[in-house]
Amino acid sequence: MAYNEALLGLTAAASASFVFLAWKLDKERLYSAIVVFLILISVAGSKLVDFFGHETNTGNIFYASVFLATYFLIERYGRREGIRSIGIGIMFVVGFTILLQLVVGLDNAPGTDAFGNALAAALNPASRLAFASLLAYVVSQYLNVHLYSYLKEHMEAMRGGIWIRANISNIMAQAVDSGIFFTVAFWGVVPPGNVWEVLLTGFAIKVVYIMLASPLLYFNHIEEEAGGYVSVTVL
Repeated sequence: MAYNEALLGLTAAASASFVFLAWKLDKERLYSAIVVFLILISVAGSKLVDFFGHETNTGNIFYASVFLATYFLIERYGRREGIRSIGIGIMFVVGFTILLQLVVGLDNAPGTDAFGNALAAALNPASRLAFASLLAYVVSQYLNVHLYSYLKEHMEAMRGGIWIRANISNIMAQAVDSGIFFTVAFWGVVPPGNVWEVLLTGFAIKVVYIMLASPLLYFNHIEEEAGGYVSVTVL
């Protein structure tokens, strides 16, 4: 396995573990996980790399992890908490972006020009990326939450229902997200042909990640059946 692919696998495993640990604590930690992933997308998501011979950006695993954390919220606390997480994510990312731009806009002290210029070069594109990620996040997450909640209601007794509803919701919502995010974030920045490559590769990574990570959602039902927690469904 090549270096980038190995790091991609490590990032996926670490991100899924982070979400699972947050779920083991409480819903506030799941909110925190969502905010952390959205900030990572805003800061580092503009970096383009090659995975399996195809170009894409570095934020795909983080965004899919937002969906995974949302599914954990819905499974245990209901649709209302999934919707609430959208507002929390927006509030903190907007606040972070504003404060970040204020810091970048400060005049550098003598002797720190090199660092200040490097910081500005790295973080000034974050405003466009943050707008793209927030727009895509709002639209796709509303679809994601409502579709997952609907499927949960109608597939509760189905064997394998958790994995199926997670992946159906993820595929539909990620298609919407990818179309919005990559068009707004990268159109005019990279050639149109490359935009499609970045989009399709990122979409494939997010779909495969949830396929592999969504079995973690079964731990919620295992815990309920063991009497460790009683799920509260609030629609």
